[in-house]
Amino acid sequence: MMSLNILVTGQVRDPVVFARLMDGVQALRSKFARIVYSTWSDELARLPTLVSKACLPEGLQCVDAGSPFFGATIGNRDVVSFVAQHRQILAGLAATDSDAHIIRLRADFDCVSIENFEKFIDLLIAVWKDSSLASRALVCGADDFSPFFFEDRMLLLSPKQAVRLANLKLDDSYRFDYFNLFPEFQFYASLVGAVDTQFARHDHRYRQRAGFGEAFCDYDFMAFGPHYEDQVRLYLGAVTKELTFLSDAADIVGKRSEYDVLEKLGLLPRNFRIGDMREYCRTWLVRSEKYSNSMPSDSVSDIDVEARKRLYNNLYLNYFSGNSGLVASAPLVDAPFTDAAAELVGVSKLLVGGGDEALEELQKLFDRGARGFELCFYLIRELAERGDKAEFDKVADRTMKAFASIDRMVSHVEYCRILVERRRKAAGRTAKLKARTETRSTKVAVELPS
Repeated sequence: MMSLNILVTGQVRDPVVFARLMDGVQALRSKFARIVYSTWSDELARLPTLVSKACLPEGLQCVDAGSPFFGATIGNRDVVSFVAQHRQILAGLAATDSDAHIIRLRADFDCVSIENFEKFIDLLIAVWKDSSLASRALVCGADDFSPFFFEDRMLLLSPKQAVRLANLKLDDSYRFDYFNLFPEFQFYASLVGAVDTQFARHDHRYRQRAGFGEAFCDYDFMAFGPHYEDQVRLYLGAVTKELTFLSDAADIVGKRSEYDVLEKLGLLPRNFRIGDMREYCRTWLVRSEKYSNSMPSDSVSDIDVEARKRLYNNLYLNYFSGNSGLVASAPLVDAPFTDAAAELVGVSKLLVGGGDEALEELQKLFDRGARGFELCFYLIRELAERGDKAEFDKVADRTMKAFASIDRMVSHVEYCRILVERRRKAAGRTAKLKARTETRSTKVAVELPS
């Protein structure tokens, strides 16, 4: 007989939402063999002040996951999120049954109502009772820019995947590129049983940060050569073997209408565009075809691109740690990261007072096609501060083409459009005032008696 465990993790950000979730769990108490809440020590200490004891489900087991002392020492929010969730989830899984299907929810999960929460739980029971789905982890959505990037606000695990996740050690993460240290990637690479391949280690989001958008770049070509399509097919084979989209599972068990109701209510998290396996596979296969069509004939290289990427990552980490002086004097990194490293060095020179020389260096990088986020962000800001509207408009227009979907850049450009107009008008007023002052001075000089 199938056993269900509920695992709730994280901070209580909204006591009303948390109490509603606890009410839902208590109302369906007979459906769960075990109920676990795993969070930080200080969260457990203040729990009685957030919700009354009467609101907590019968048999709730609270697990002390320790203290997030590491948070202040890590500048990357993705890494902080991964380490924090990893600790809370693993501590909680240790208190669950080894043969149970696990429904892991965050403490800020809004079940909407007891009635709708019951519909959600009943849908999961119907899915996992199907013999073809009993050993699958279920996912609600996926991002297509990186492998293993599935919705993680809700983890729906079969016993097999729960064991895999419980065995995820932090030292396993060292196999991957630093920029793959974000929760979704690490959790789902573990659930899928990812092997140590170039595809799994690769920083697939690099081209986004470097301003290439969906276009492949030299880093990709040097890393994969002609083998990208094979790597994609191996990846999709592993994913389709271990994961099933909840929408597809609902179709299989004849519960699509129930799924649609839950999705419409917002009870199912859907931050990502892709919500079914057919579209997910299609997207990756189309991308692999684009890779093959755009791969230069001379792209195969015997250089250690991963070693060079680690050098670039080190420069990047120093940059985002605020070590501008160190980065400004750092040697550049060899291809394919030469321009990306030069952007960080150039911006750092600007930040430490490099003035006109640093600005000129950034403009040269931009003019030869570099489109890194930091380069564009600071170049636009500096041009706006100087009131150089002609150059600002050129850079801003090209930047928007590269980062039109990035809200932070869009709002930055719009703010700087206002700023450049203010600076231009202020410069105009200053010039007129100076001209009037010079005219008066000249007039007074002419009228003075000889």
